[in-house]
Amino acid sequence: MKVRLSILLSFFVLAAIPALAQKNYDKPVTKYGKEEALGIVQDSPWAKTYQSTAGAAGSDASAVAREQGQSANRGGSDPRSVARDFGPAPVTMRLHSSEILRKATLRLQQLAVDYDKMSDEDKAKYDASRKTFMDCAICKDYYVITLTKAPFTKGGGVDEGIFQGMTMDDMRGNIKLVNDAGEERELVQFTPPKAAGDSAVFFFKRADANGKLLITPETKDFKFVFNNTFLDAKNRFAFLVPRNFEFKVSKLMVGDKLMF
Repeated sequence: MKVRLSILLSFFVLAAIPALAQKNYDKPVTKYGKEEALGIVQDSPWAKTYQSTAGAAGSDASAVAREQGQSANRGGSDPRSVARDFGPAPVTMRLHSSEILRKATLRLQQLAVDYDKMSDEDKAKYDASRKTFMDCAICKDYYVITLTKAPFTKGGGVDEGIFQGMTMDDMRGNIKLVNDAGEERELVQFTPPKAAGDSAVFFFKRADANGKLLITPETKDFKFVFNNTFLDAKNRFAFLVPRNFEFKVSKLMVGDKLMF
């Protein structure tokens, strides 16, 4: 019995090693592997990907290609014409003001340019070019969140960025952050994508007029919420997004620090 118990304990300890390593977020950028970094920016406590189930029957792959080809001439196609086989493009929401998210993003950028093989001098130059991105000065006072439409297929593209062509006036009063206590932050700035591969960027003040933070280590969760009128049929992007994206604060903690 003791032998069996010892074997079982050894198995569970060994099985736990990868999980523990995966949780080791507080490490130098260059220590992140490609798959780990991809996981953080695609599906993690700091990134939520949503795939709409909406689709139009009767469309086919050629219709998708035709719609995408026409989009440049008419300011974007109606996504509901996308083929059921392809489905609407998924969208990913990322907590950009999290240092962990930015580190994972930077690591993917490094790997794309063979950073690890660079000379010390070239590494220094590259690090300097990415310093503003990593420091994210505006993140000190604002929660910065991005929303990106993903390609239909690996290596493919999308017809336009999510909310491309929309303005702050379109967004004002329609989007907010809400914590588990029901406290809210209204959107204060919005940067729309300029091209298909760009992200929509949303800014919310961290503190209210009294200096109270919306999200603290004691907060259970918070939601990025679209109001119902924004998600009506007049908004061609409405069916691509859910009513809200929810994030669990306990999962955003690294040690005793809230990474957002």
